[in-house]
Amino acid sequence: MTMTVEKIQQLLQELGPSTPDIDAVAQTEDPSWAIQFSDETVILIEPTDEPGRMVISADLGHSTDSMQLPIYETLLCYNLLWRQTGGVKIGLAGPKGSLIVSTEVCVEGLTLNDLQQELMNFVTIVRAWSRYVADGGKELAPPLPGMETNQLHLHA
Repeated sequence: MTMTVEKIQQLLQELGPSTPDIDAVAQTEDPSWAIQFSDETVILIEPTDEPGRMVISADLGHSTDSMQLPIYETLLCYNLLWRQTGGVKIGLAGPKGSLIVSTEVCVEGLTLNDLQQELMNFVTIVRAWSRYVADGGKELAPPLPGMETNQLHLHA
């Protein structure tokens, strides 16, 4: 895992100064990293091997008790559409836990520009789903990544 950690470390050292929307990049002792964006969105990056990749995740918050079922149904439908979502998935961090959105990015051959694009796409998804969860699922779910806003919406 040393090579994966070193590659991620190198990319993240370049990422903060070259990405205006990023306010801070902090490394924990695990190693893992937290990236804070200017709107206070925070994502976490954790290395893993076989193959070398980074797991990118973010907390979407909790659903209200009264809207749990419709929100969870919508998110389960979203998870099933892995081809359209590019492998982005949303899960529950234990009983009564937060909703967590995550994706994986292969580290081999990853450039700074690739990482910036991946992170900006992921942050767009995080922001949309965070609004949906905070709103209690009252509005239509966000459109799937890469699809026009009027083509397909999820709604349980």
